[in-house]
Amino acid sequence: MEYGQVLRRTEAVRERMERELEIAYEMQQSFLPQTLPKVPDVEIAATMRPAREVGGDFYDVIPLSGGRVGVLIADVSDKGVSAALYMALARTLLRAHSLSARPQYLSDALESAQVRRLMRSGSLGALAALGAVRQTNDYLTEHHSESCMFVTLFYAVYDPQSRLLTYVNAGHNPPFLHNTLTGEHDWLRPTDMIVGIMPDRPYEAQERQLSPGDVLVLYTDGVTEAFNPEHEMFGEERLVEVVRAHATASAQELVEAIETAVTAFAGQAPQSDDLTLLVMRCLPGESR
Repeated sequence: MEYGQVLRRTEAVRERMERELEIAYEMQQSFLPQTLPKVPDVEIAATMRPAREVGGDFYDVIPLSGGRVGVLIADVSDKGVSAALYMALARTLLRAHSLSARPQYLSDALESAQVRRLMRSGSLGALAALGAVRQTNDYLTEHHSESCMFVTLFYAVYDPQSRLLTYVNAGHNPPFLHNTLTGEHDWLRPTDMIVGIMPDRPYEAQERQLSPGDVLVLYTDGVTEAFNPEHEMFGEERLVEVVRAHATASAQELVEAIETAVTAFAGQAPQSDDLTLLVMRCLPGESR
């Protein structure tokens, strides 16, 4: 084969691969919400920037029964095409199980004092939706354990009537909760292990009562573990500083401020991981 023919064939292969990656990127973006649902007295904004053409991060905001909304952020191990495929599966399972939301799925967990307490507090609808985490874990461990992949995720169900946040943190970076009126803050630490490794995990939920002025910042490790050219990490402290510095910003403005701060910190260093952010801001609203 002549040298020119080899070059043309190589170029054709390269162009086809680039086009396939473009299609994969477009498909992955289509999995993310094109518009976020309106929630009374709440602002929600989000972004996802993959480190490669496609990545393993995702977020979702899911309208649920009773006016509730599911707020989800997740990070699949590894990067690239394999992570994107696993992401698509996990996201589909979580959304489908959330929308089916069968309370009877909790029947074998009623021996748990925590589950019984949450049910007495009126969180049955939230618990049914959060059962999606357990169902997704059971499916992944049964059918895809040979992939040696897993997903960390934070999934919360928010009730705008009571401002109650019921959540599961499956080995994910702890979301930062900051009240812009009082200055008080906290981290919503993991409640159970990562999804896709061990079957029959309970994934019991926790509750947090939100208040006007609360800002909840969900993020993946592409934020806190972003490196600069000196191999320093962005870290949680810098994230806290950005949130406090933009205490009066809207949810969208805060997302942009954090992303800008991470980009400026990284400088010329390559993006080391997918970067995903979701900010939920509680507005004053009516008296409760």
